[in-house]
Amino acid sequence: MQIQRQQSHDEMIQALQRQVNELTAANLLLEEQLARKEQFTAMIAHELRGPLSPIINYAQRAARPAQRPEVIERSTKVIISQAMRLVRLVDDLLDASRLSSGQFKLVRERCDVEALVKEMVEQLRPLAPYHTLVLETAATPIVGNWDHGRLQQALGNLLDNAIKYSDEHTTVTIKVSREQDVARISVHNMGISIPSTEINELFRPFVRLPATRNRQGSGLGLYITKCIIEEHGGTLRLDPHTTDGQGTTFSFDLPL
Repeated sequence: MQIQRQQSHDEMIQALQRQVNELTAANLLLEEQLARKEQFTAMIAHELRGPLSPIINYAQRAARPAQRPEVIERSTKVIISQAMRLVRLVDDLLDASRLSSGQFKLVRERCDVEALVKEMVEQLRPLAPYHTLVLETAATPIVGNWDHGRLQQALGNLLDNAIKYSDEHTTVTIKVSREQDVARISVHNMGISIPSTEINELFRPFVRLPATRNRQGSGLGLYITKCIIEEHGGTLRLDPHTTDGQGTTFSFDLPL
């Protein structure tokens, strides 16, 4: 009887210890999530403020009396481009919520992907005055049944990243081509190449790679872009480069 009581006592202690360990682990997880939430909130606040400053500055510049027409035109382009950046960021935030709740949907319609890419490149030119944006397109239009707005959001994220993570006075190249039964779009910059060991981390939400942590960002862009492309039945990938110094190329295919 004494042995049974001792065994029961030991089992109770072990059960209590397991509960303590589980509660400790849960508390550490909650602390980590809270710290991540606070960090994410700070990043989002910075991201939202980024486009607002040039919007205000260029609006004030355009509003000055007797301003030259070319200054007004330039200011207007910058304001529109920065406003579109805000729209993409807000869309990314909303879509992150929709994805977690299963409410993410596409609105498909006839879409000329070459026209869409040209439009996005022209929108972003005012934001990259010291980059050269080169567009290479196919010989004939490429039309499919896609969500025009979502593809703008996805491509805008890739172009924003290509500009953000490459030095001034370098080239960003956007290619549009037809490959058998898919439309292929690629965005290449001359920034730091991403190590193959970090590829699996690229498309996770709220993740910032060590090489990019000195640049501000929400950590949502590639995740949302990947989800948009996959919802179309396509694939987003980081194209491999054989040697260092070749930059970074993201590409995606859309079924025709």
